[in-house]
Amino acid sequence: MQDRKPREGINMGVTILHTADLHIDSSFGFLPQEKAAIRREGQFRILEEIVSAAERYRVDAVLICGDLFDKPIVSFDVANRVANILSRTSIPIFITPGNHDYFHASSPYNLTVWPDNVRIFHTTVIEKVELENLVVYGAGFTSQNMFRSALNDYISSHRSMTGSLHDGKLSVMMLHGELNPPEPRYHPLYMKDIEASGVDYLALGHVHARSDPQRSGKTIYAYCGCPEGRGFDETGSRGIYLVDLGDTVKISFLPLNGARYYDLTVDLSSSQSPEKAVAQALPADMKDSLLRITLTGEIEPDKLSVDEIEGRISASAFYVNIVDCTSPPLNLWEQCGDDSLKGIFLALLKEKLNEDPGNEERKLIELAARYGLDALSGKEYVFHDNS
Repeated sequence: MQDRKPREGINMGVTILHTADLHIDSSFGFLPQEKAAIRREGQFRILEEIVSAAERYRVDAVLICGDLFDKPIVSFDVANRVANILSRTSIPIFITPGNHDYFHASSPYNLTVWPDNVRIFHTTVIEKVELENLVVYGAGFTSQNMFRSALNDYISSHRSMTGSLHDGKLSVMMLHGELNPPEPRYHPLYMKDIEASGVDYLALGHVHARSDPQRSGKTIYAYCGCPEGRGFDETGSRGIYLVDLGDTVKISFLPLNGARYYDLTVDLSSSQSPEKAVAQALPADMKDSLLRITLTGEIEPDKLSVDEIEGRISASAFYVNIVDCTSPPLNLWEQCGDDSLKGIFLALLKEKLNEDPGNEERKLIELAARYGLDALSGKEYVFHDNS
């Protein structure tokens, strides 16, 4: 939550719902076809849940900040279904096309009949829409890349937008883009322009991880993240932001009931039961969960059945992929005393072990033996100095 000092002349508060990056009609190429189709269906349910939340909290506006669709062209059925879901409320809904679903002649934003409550910002020039107690600014992508900053252009031509916050109205801006990027490819946004905008809240899309609300000048800004993950790089709880604007700005995270992704690593080195070790790492509720489990460590091959573990988990989870990175136990001292570099190296370390070192030192000696044998076998390691 972020609060700020009251501003004179504003008495009537408003509430907005901030979402972005739904990527409806994603391919989910890593999944079998039938499961990918189920996940695409789930994306429509997420949109329905967002509309229901807007109704439940009686928000004054819904902001969809880019990449509502996963691609610039979708089928009429997909576009019409989205339009139908958005028509189930009379709440004003604003959409900015993003780099995935940019506005163009064959865009669903251009060819679909959208309900009267939906407004699409279809140019790269920031436009302004006035509601009863709220001013909404926005601009969108018209190609896959957007090298210029719409906000910078607007600030340059208007010097400061503060004067546009007259008549006692609160203001929000919605943009799809990157903050201070090293290369301005996906609509660069800069702190000095955010500060100069003077808007109460800047709703951002493009980055799929939600950010804590930040402040630049008197403007609060945030990425809400994607409302549902689409891969194992998008783990954790996902949802939307509910933003209350008035004398203060209050932002609440609302988790949604979408699919959950888990990327787990389980070390089986000291485990007597691989099945139990994996089971202990699993989430309590695996319904609608997608799991990638990487098995590591040393274990006898006959003690590990990946297919059996995967089968048990598949009975409860939506999808599971087990990556076996284990290796058979290595007899470190097998070549000790041999007439070879490895034998001489191990003999020197074995002398250290015979001195009955403490547990920590013993672990270091064994680790040195492993690295040394790998090095003598031609395996290379890259060590990083973190000092």
